[in-house]
Amino acid sequence: MTAARRLLGFVVAIALFFAVERLTRATAGEYAVRVLAMCGVNAMLAVSLNLVNGTTGQFSIGHAGFMAVGAYAGAITSHLTAGSLGHTSPALALVVSCLVAVVCAGIAGVAVGVPSLRLRGDYLAIVTLGFGEIIRISIESLAPLGGGGGWPFGAESIPATATIPWIWGGVLLTVLIIGNLTYSSYGRALTAIREDEIAAEAAGIPTTRYKVLAFAISAMTTGLAGSLYAHDATGGQHIDPGLFRLDRSVDILVMIIFGGLGSITGAVLGGVAVAVSLELLREFHGYRLVVYALLLIGLMLARPQGLLGTRELDVRRFLPGRRKAVST
Repeated sequence: MTAARRLLGFVVAIALFFAVERLTRATAGEYAVRVLAMCGVNAMLAVSLNLVNGTTGQFSIGHAGFMAVGAYAGAITSHLTAGSLGHTSPALALVVSCLVAVVCAGIAGVAVGVPSLRLRGDYLAIVTLGFGEIIRISIESLAPLGGGGGWPFGAESIPATATIPWIWGGVLLTVLIIGNLTYSSYGRALTAIREDEIAAEAAGIPTTRYKVLAFAISAMTTGLAGSLYAHDATGGQHIDPGLFRLDRSVDILVMIIFGGLGSITGAVLGGVAVAVSLELLREFHGYRLVVYALLLIGLMLARPQGLLGTRELDVRRFLPGRRKAVST
């Protein structure tokens, strides 16, 4: 697919997201739009983590920390630029905030990846878990960031500019970035690391460098999801640090297991399914999480490989080299 066709497809998709938002608001109300926004944020988080846990075969359970870095970095940038960019060009202010969030989350990803990705399995999981908790506790201890009460309300603090087209445009961008990486020579090296890291090292693949690369890109796209979450026009302009606890990281892990480890489109489906399931189960009140856990257990017993396993939906034909791989 040529660059022009990809650009045209992206523009058509954004126009479709505008239409979906208007139709959803008109027929189902603001609550349905809110659920649609959360589905998009979840999809970004799941696709990002899938690059590390699914494609590279590592075990990270601290991605809520990267989401927190992106959310607060985006909020601080919006707060600092509200008087200059916010009133003249809200879209430009959101783009700048997201770029800053991506850079900050990427730096955090490298900071935790370089010393820890020499570890494997449970040891890596413990390190990433500790990192996520360090980020959350540090935020809760900083009074300028609102402490445990979270970032304050107010449009002057975080402009509500991330609508459904922005959020699902972020999903599309995340899928394109990670999809292009997964189905490139770098992706084949990451898959080799997942299958047998010792054999990959023997074949001359610099495993630590590739794992750090995957970890950094995953952190950057997670930071993008965090920034869009902070600017979500359907959920108010308040960031609660309690949302970035361990259970948030576990939720992201559940999404990729639900959709299928190693499948990008499966991660998107898993993120959407988890968001919708939790909302549909609200009527069970105190038993909601119990029913949710039973559903997950049932799925794992019936289909342990997830909804798609390692397969992709038709979106794989838009990824470089995929059509050739299928034909051979």
